[in-house]
Amino acid sequence: MDNHAAKADRLARIAGVWDGDVALSLMQATPFRMSGQTVLQFKSAVQAAEVLASPLERLPSTVAEWLSRLSAEDARRRKNAIRRLTWDGAEYKLVYLWRTYQGDEIWLQEQGRRKSGTGDSPDQIEGVVININAQQQASKRAAYLANHDELTATANLEATINALDHLAALTERQCGDGALLRLRITNIADINEVYGFEIGDRVLTEFAKRLSSIIRTPDVLGRIGGADFGLVLYGSTPEDVQAIASRLFFLLENSPVKTPHGNLHGDIAISSTQMRMQAGSAQEALAQTRLALSKAKNSVLSVYNDAMATEAVHVSRETTSQDILDALNQRRIQIAYQPIIHAKTAGLSHYECLLRLRREDGELVSAGSFIMAAERLGLVHLLDRRALELASETLRQEADIHLALNVSGATVQDEVTASEYIFALKALGPRSENVTLELTETVALDDPATAAEFSNKVRALGCAFSIDDFGSGYTTFRNLMAIEADTIKIDGTLIQGIASDPNKQTFVRMMVDLAQTFGVKTVAEMVDNRADADILRRLGVDYLQGYMFGVPSAAPSWQKRAS
Repeated sequence: MDNHAAKADRLARIAGVWDGDVALSLMQATPFRMSGQTVLQFKSAVQAAEVLASPLERLPSTVAEWLSRLSAEDARRRKNAIRRLTWDGAEYKLVYLWRTYQGDEIWLQEQGRRKSGTGDSPDQIEGVVININAQQQASKRAAYLANHDELTATANLEATINALDHLAALTERQCGDGALLRLRITNIADINEVYGFEIGDRVLTEFAKRLSSIIRTPDVLGRIGGADFGLVLYGSTPEDVQAIASRLFFLLENSPVKTPHGNLHGDIAISSTQMRMQAGSAQEALAQTRLALSKAKNSVLSVYNDAMATEAVHVSRETTSQDILDALNQRRIQIAYQPIIHAKTAGLSHYECLLRLRREDGELVSAGSFIMAAERLGLVHLLDRRALELASETLRQEADIHLALNVSGATVQDEVTASEYIFALKALGPRSENVTLELTETVALDDPATAAEFSNKVRALGCAFSIDDFGSGYTTFRNLMAIEADTIKIDGTLIQGIASDPNKQTFVRMMVDLAQTFGVKTVAEMVDNRADADILRRLGVDYLQGYMFGVPSAAPSWQKRAS
């Protein structure tokens, strides 16, 4: 039973005690009594006026007045529910839109029970009406954001991936045409830096409107990255894609966006790949257009071809594969520890283990690009295992600390590497309870069943399980429920600057509320200033992480750990 249902059931029991005073103190709920199926009486007119957003003198006093505020269908449902109260104690529950005196519509939940009656006809009914408008609006918004990007109102990454997979299956089945066209505003970082993120968002929003104006059914426009848009084009041949790209260059590059700082031009890069002929899935199409975009020139469509992939793999192997193996063999892969604190108490909760590469000259650098190269080369599982080895040694020396480790999708999705990783976790014994494993949201989206299986196995060992970068793909909580995560780490792009961004505040508040409903803790990453930290505390985030609380350090002060 969810929180709202539990609350409603408690209210129903309270409403049955007409002479009690408890119900009047409950916000957004008002008890009522219905006599002879005609007279409608509220225990507190003041309370009812607040719940129903109506003036005191306009409160309904008869059932007929009440029904006149409902749609014909809802009025019929209510009458049928009352007819079914054929014995004393029989109950009913309804949710419907109710029209206020001003003509606005609000969501109400009505529930009650038959107090007394003659035969099958109730004479006295007592119950409670609850204003659930806020919950309904939040649910609608959550449903909308499950498939839409909040800023641009286009499809989000998950919805775009679904459309691409549908197109891939359709073109394969019918041997038809279709394409993914990827568009990037390449100077958005400069616009953000010079004019601020609000202006950058205005440019993104305006370009999304222009793109939407040329989309035809059933094509799909989605925001698939920070300044990247994807156009899923059904039935489009290479010639069609070329014509569309030419039109987009003209439409977007020759028409500046009006801002308080003057007219701003967006620099556009466009790439494409053909479904079936090149890409057989959404992930392949996204990867191919990302690669083709790196080769793009201004005002010229960059069409993916197999030579691009061959060249990329060759360069990667030539420049990084031996580096990776050498770094592992020479023990130059190390861990830096970044503290994560309790939002309420500011006390230390645990540390995230971040990989660092010690170069041959002795300098310790971030392993970000190193990890990306390892992922391309199929070696990232070796880095995951090395991180676990180093964390295990730390836990043996410092038994009271708690560590969070990132695990890659390649490790989780491969049966052999996943089994080897879990075997290494078992070797920790009781210390596994001091480990949280973090899997990125994109991997959870890509293969939720495998992620759920891995989560179940590591949680059975005592480890906690977390979804990292949550919100980057605007996924629904269906995946969270399936994977049974203990924690979600909200993506840093939703956190930075949240104190001055009401849209981010609304989105994060909704994520926190939903997480609390499922009993899941929340972590906000990339918290770099006090203003952001304060608003995140007020929004109910459980843990905070960022430079404000400590930079990643290879030699942390364990003495500062929470008692």
